[in-house]
Amino acid sequence: MNDDLEAQFRQIYEEMDYCENPPLAFPKLGGAYDTYSLLIFTKIQGSRTYKNRLYKLASKLTTDFLNQNETSRMIARIPHAEHIASVPGKYHYLSISLNKNDYSAPNGQFAMMSYRAMVKLNQLLANTTLKGNDAYTHQKNGHLNPETNKGMRTRLEPTTPFLDIVTKAGLVFAGHPTGLGRSRARKYLEKPLLQLRIKKDDGSERVKVPLQRELNADEAILPEVNNVLERLRLDFDLPDYQAYTASWDFWSGKSKLTNRSSVQLYRIFSEQDGAAGRLYGHWVQTCPSNLRQYLTLNGLPSVETDFGSMQLMLLYGIKGEIPPEGDLYCTDEFFIRDRDAVKQVLTKSVGAESRDLAMSAWRKDFKDDPSKLMGKAELYFDTFWEIHSSVYDLLFDGNEIWKELQYLDSVIALRVLKIMHEQNITCIPIHDSFIVQEKYSVQIKNAMRSAFQSVFPNIKPRIR
Repeated sequence: MNDDLEAQFRQIYEEMDYCENPPLAFPKLGGAYDTYSLLIFTKIQGSRTYKNRLYKLASKLTTDFLNQNETSRMIARIPHAEHIASVPGKYHYLSISLNKNDYSAPNGQFAMMSYRAMVKLNQLLANTTLKGNDAYTHQKNGHLNPETNKGMRTRLEPTTPFLDIVTKAGLVFAGHPTGLGRSRARKYLEKPLLQLRIKKDDGSERVKVPLQRELNADEAILPEVNNVLERLRLDFDLPDYQAYTASWDFWSGKSKLTNRSSVQLYRIFSEQDGAAGRLYGHWVQTCPSNLRQYLTLNGLPSVETDFGSMQLMLLYGIKGEIPPEGDLYCTDEFFIRDRDAVKQVLTKSVGAESRDLAMSAWRKDFKDDPSKLMGKAELYFDTFWEIHSSVYDLLFDGNEIWKELQYLDSVIALRVLKIMHEQNITCIPIHDSFIVQEKYSVQIKNAMRSAFQSVFPNIKPRIR
């Protein structure tokens, strides 16, 4: 791409926020577009990062197409494919006008655009082959009924290869075009580092209140880690459009990634100090796992490493016993086919006050899959706890063992954070897993092993 054309692109983007555009009069159904069509924008919105990414892609497409200045202006003003892609199911098409009067008339809806460039761009997008027989777009021709003077504008449907291109360019994201965003005023983000979740006096709901005490030796790392997380640049490097739609809730029409606001960690205890105490607060902790795998930290790929069979390992640690070798959920061949169901036996057991309540909760989770329950529920439950009988007496009878387990895994998490911080490595905890830059995969495993054995020296943790 020559220097003059690049300078022109830069000028377009610098001026884009200040251009005066006539107001858009969005036509009604049967006029310019139907329910699934998005009328062409006349102004680009979004952050400078977004616009820079759009500039780079527009530059590449211009070079790939024709390297003509007029066409480059039009490409620079069409971020529609990624907006359509960012809200799956809402829009299918980009609606454009091929009526010259809309461009040439003084008060035309697109008077600031070039009609010739729009026609040329439309031809290039519809006729340039990307992959196989797919072009950038599929064109659906417009039509006009001369008797009623109503019809449909020409519509362009982005193809899957084109959607993959804009996704890999970082132009497809929740909350497009501005993103989900976060407040820049740190005072609105700060919350007490120690909190209690307690019931209201009437017992109707639980609320969080500050826990008034000094940070202990393990918790002292929290302010330092939060300062680092405040400056951390987080993004997603998606390989294709399917990776984006995998985290989309089509029923609600929203992304399963609900926010990118909070970056502060804090510790929440249950009812009293020392009960539970897990770390919460960072938005990555609520990010869907199938999206989290594409997370980048300061522009570099990440890796998430977790403790295997963490709750069971902690139960054995509390009892002072050494856990069996191998997979703790599949120590008997009977369980291999239904590993996820067996894991729920443990999850429901540690959170229930009695065996009956645990069984009821387990059945409820699998009510939509009766094949797993037909005559097997009791067998799964009893066989699992027969294998791990040495820790069974820690459960039920009103014992709230889950609070002790969460307290222990939070202590281990705090110690992992401290070890990594001392090595100047940024780390985000997801309870019993940890996200770091991929190049630090060895260091995080060593830190997790060291932190676990600082609590239970005789047990070798399973790390994956």
